[in-house]
Amino acid sequence: MLLLAPRRFGKTGVMRHVLLRPQADYLPIYFDLEDVDSPAEFVWRLTGEILKQDPLRGLIQRIKGLPGEIAGWAKRTFDEIEFEGAKVKFKEAIAGEWRTPARRLMAELEKARPTVVFILDELPAMLERMSSRKGGNDAANEFLSWFRAVRLQQKDRLRRHRFIVGGSIGIDPILRRLRASETLNDFERVYVEPLARDDADRLVGDLAASLKVGCDEAVRSRLLDLIGPAVPYFIHLFFSQLALLPTGKRQPLAIDSLERVYRERILGPTCRHYFDYYRQRLNRYRSPLERAAVNILRTVSESPLGRASWSQLFDVYQKSRKRGAGELEFCELMADLQCDWYLVLDPNTNEYGFMLDVMRQWWRRWFGKPESASGGKGG
Repeated sequence: MLLLAPRRFGKTGVMRHVLLRPQADYLPIYFDLEDVDSPAEFVWRLTGEILKQDPLRGLIQRIKGLPGEIAGWAKRTFDEIEFEGAKVKFKEAIAGEWRTPARRLMAELEKARPTVVFILDELPAMLERMSSRKGGNDAANEFLSWFRAVRLQQKDRLRRHRFIVGGSIGIDPILRRLRASETLNDFERVYVEPLARDDADRLVGDLAASLKVGCDEAVRSRLLDLIGPAVPYFIHLFFSQLALLPTGKRQPLAIDSLERVYRERILGPTCRHYFDYYRQRLNRYRSPLERAAVNILRTVSESPLGRASWSQLFDVYQKSRKRGAGELEFCELMADLQCDWYLVLDPNTNEYGFMLDVMRQWWRRWFGKPESASGGKGG
């Protein structure tokens, strides 16, 4: 399963639910891969987590042909892995040949009584970090080939493993840059959706009650309209700011007070750092496409009704990109902005808009052109 969602949509919460409430005869193991930058580091994490599982340690002790450092830790209590310097010894032991011990580890786990569920969080970020290093594209492709072999080429023997892979950056742009789009095509893709309106209204009501914020039906409805699609994180963020209001301003809460908090706090300097990630990660597009992406998002945020046509955005792209602009590159850039959950395409009008209205308003607030004193847009 490939579990996909923007950052703070609740993807990791879904994974944690699987981890903490496993079905009978299943053993989930969670890996946070966001800071992993090499296959050797991945095998280090894999080995460490497996050997921490009592039902699996005995199996690992019987594997033949493992590098000495791995075999030695498996035969002891594995406490040494917590010591400083253990990682260096481990990586030295598998330098240049990480695939063999990793394959043997995975194969031996087939003998375990519980079915092992590997929860690999932020796999796209790991591939991004790998590929950013010198010679990293080769390392990332080697990892993807190994991972695919584990799942498919040995499927007659490896039938029991389950994989839940997640990411908060789009996997497709990374696979395309690596020319490895087929390496994950056996995964079922599951997208974490925003809350349904009724569920979101219940969440708002529960938060209001717990934080002593008086919200009637009209206020709850307006709050959800301001956010757009109901993402739990942004609802919680809104209430973290509402709770700071004086008691007389929030019991009961008036719509004008709600809108003031939205304008001055949620979209203002107070909460800017909660959104900065969405600007910073555009760095991965690299100049001059990063500049084009920023200008495209600015244009959409400032357009009437928050939408812009293909031709309008292509013109913005050409002016930003200048020499070297091309229609195919533009199409790939727009696909990346959709896969990274910035924009969505309305198939009825062929116009692009922000996925989240709160993100559109934030982008317009911080990256839009300043208004002139007369009320128009400044140059």
